[in-house]
Amino acid sequence: MEHQVALNMSKVLNNKESFDLMQKVGPRVCITTATHPGFVGFMANIQTGILPLAGRYGGGKIHMEKELNPIRNYQYTMWKTWEAHDEFHAQQFDRIFELCTSCLGMVVEGPWEPVYGIVKAKMPPVRSMGQIADLGKDFVQQKDFIRLATPQRCVAIGEHTVAPGKEKAFEKGAIETMEALSDSTGFLGYMILKQIGVCALGSFMLDPVSTAETLQTLGATPPKNPIPLFKTLDVMPSPPEYIIHSEWDATEMAQLGFAKVLVNHTIRKIHDDGVMAHLIRGPYIMFFQPMMEEPGWRSFLS
Repeated sequence: MEHQVALNMSKVLNNKESFDLMQKVGPRVCITTATHPGFVGFMANIQTGILPLAGRYGGGKIHMEKELNPIRNYQYTMWKTWEAHDEFHAQQFDRIFELCTSCLGMVVEGPWEPVYGIVKAKMPPVRSMGQIADLGKDFVQQKDFIRLATPQRCVAIGEHTVAPGKEKAFEKGAIETMEALSDSTGFLGYMILKQIGVCALGSFMLDPVSTAETLQTLGATPPKNPIPLFKTLDVMPSPPEYIIHSEWDATEMAQLGFAKVLVNHTIRKIHDDGVMAHLIRGPYIMFFQPMMEEPGWRSFLS
């Protein structure tokens, strides 16, 4: 696990004002993050739906662009080490605080920023620098968004809580399952991520005095001496948490591909024995669409 991934998770209001604010603030956050030499790239995603097959409930659909409110906003940043990520947040705390608190009006939950090691990755290249994408007619009107030169992909994020002591067996089974799915129409690539901790500064989990200062000013000014409430690796979860990130040409293709774990006898046995048998919770799969990306991080995984 030579590189690490920080995943900033939040839920935001699904309206035009939120997307306009993302367009305004998002690039500035990216420019600030790129000041650190340990930073190797980013990917910002907005949720479009879920995989009902995995959710096991009838209320979910693969396309829920209008219904989801709040809507998940998942932003990956990729780093040479988790220490570099922590150092960035310490050095640039005031600037990130200023940018992020300007978005508080649209945030319903979060941010929460777990950090992951990369267990296995086979990710596709992206040929153009990503800008804020046109997310389609089903989203709120976004006339100022810039369409990507490359077609929009579907990003599937699958949450898995694994029984303690079953990590190696699960990782082996997850790799075998994703390799078996890799021949599916529209499949592009995957990453298996294991959570190794949580970044307190990235989650704005500060000491009580700093938290009170933030609340008193509604985020207008950063606290004078922010102290992270915990150390990153001290928050390694037990039981272990994994995310399986996969990318597809389209959401419908992802749905058909994942269905093979139930309707293809060979792949079903691989998935049942290698993944399902070792779980406490999941798999729960959510569909996202990339909004922005600087894809240089992909070259580190090839």
